[in-house]
Amino acid sequence: MHKERGQSMIVGLIFTPIIVMFLLYLYNVSQQNLNKTRLQNTADAAAISGSQFLVRELNFKAYTNRAMIANHVAIAQYVGLSSWSHFLEETTSNIADITAAIPYVGQVTNGIDQGVSAYNSIAQPSLNFAVGFTDIVNFALSSSQEVMSYGLNIAMLDSLKKVVNANDKDAEVDVLASLTLIPTLLNDWQNYQGQFDRQDNTGRYNDYFDTIKKSRDPFSINRSHNWGGMWKYKIPWVHKLSTKQAGGTELINNGRNNKETWSAMDTLGLHFHLWKCKWTGRCRWRGGEIPTGWGASHAGYDKSTRSYSSRSYWGRSRSINKNSSRYAYENEEDINDAYGGIYSFYSIKETNKSNDAPPLTILVSKDFNKIRTSSKLKIGTEDQDSTREVDINIEENLAIARNQQTSISKARIYYYRDPGLWNISGNKFEYSNLYNPYWQNSLSDLSNNERSFYLSAGLGIGQL
Repeated sequence: MHKERGQSMIVGLIFTPIIVMFLLYLYNVSQQNLNKTRLQNTADAAAISGSQFLVRELNFKAYTNRAMIANHVAIAQYVGLSSWSHFLEETTSNIADITAAIPYVGQVTNGIDQGVSAYNSIAQPSLNFAVGFTDIVNFALSSSQEVMSYGLNIAMLDSLKKVVNANDKDAEVDVLASLTLIPTLLNDWQNYQGQFDRQDNTGRYNDYFDTIKKSRDPFSINRSHNWGGMWKYKIPWVHKLSTKQAGGTELINNGRNNKETWSAMDTLGLHFHLWKCKWTGRCRWRGGEIPTGWGASHAGYDKSTRSYSSRSYWGRSRSINKNSSRYAYENEEDINDAYGGIYSFYSIKETNKSNDAPPLTILVSKDFNKIRTSSKLKIGTEDQDSTREVDINIEENLAIARNQQTSISKARIYYYRDPGLWNISGNKFEYSNLYNPYWQNSLSDLSNNERSFYLSAGLGIGQL
């Protein structure tokens, strides 16, 4: 029985190297998988972080476009107030002249006229200053769009390095990321959205111009109405009298080489109609207009109200108060130099009914010699020549390009405005634009074609 002692030790010695080799193999594989998972998380974090910069860029341009449009509308209000102030001064002056001979009434109307003149002498310089200041703000906003376009791209590249280092200090943005990242920033991204001005012939300027016009407030669009009370009366079959006020502010395009003009006019006319019959027995109302008040103003390219013949402008002043409109240019305020017109703005180049901007794809790599495997820990590899028969250097030898682990992540950049945020009915849907700041980002799966592209580029994505 004593001769059988020690047999299990022999079996144990035979299987111990195999067990150790198996454990080291599991350790090596788990380390590679663990680092691969960590590397993928790093790539995802970098993609989300980088795409967030591009989302901010689009939303910033949307905010600034809205701000510039609001400022253009504010300038329309200033020009309209300038015209209305001249109109008020002219009207009170005419009334004071007519009532000058009437005791007490003449003194009252003359005092009102002097008060309005004093107000207008202060209002006009103030409105001129307001137009100029608002125009400077618009120029700054326009310039900031271009600065932000390049500044955020530079900041994004710096942020990518910091995000990757914070998640895995041994990883880095892959050198072959230029296959996707640089073309995205210099080609796809610049082709998707760009800068436009009045020289544009793609329709983006016209869209912007129309948006400004449609954004005008009611005061700027139409100041026309009929006066009631003592200013309107009728003697049946004898006489009719009505007092009509008309006015509005128009944005006018002066061509590709001249800045735009905000033009405003306000008029007041006393309309009378007499019932007259001819010897033939035909009777009808016949009358005319007594010009009572007028005023005008413009800012931008120097064109007075006499330069335009449209009868639909300025609340249809020329149709409603034809005679008063003829005198409007006499006291017209010209705020030409204070308004630079529509400055350059950013917009999406092609409206193809797609809400996706070019995606951002990030590659992150890590050298295999930075992974803590058995060879990295020098287990069984110190003196392989003298220990060749008991070598336990077990590695998973993968045919990976450039001896690196590489992970890839793609971020989707898209526009979505929740219908619950605005009052819509039916199946209406808002497509991507740079007027509303609803750009977002999220991770996106790579298609088979994309994976094939990176595999053919030598990155070995298909093996990771």
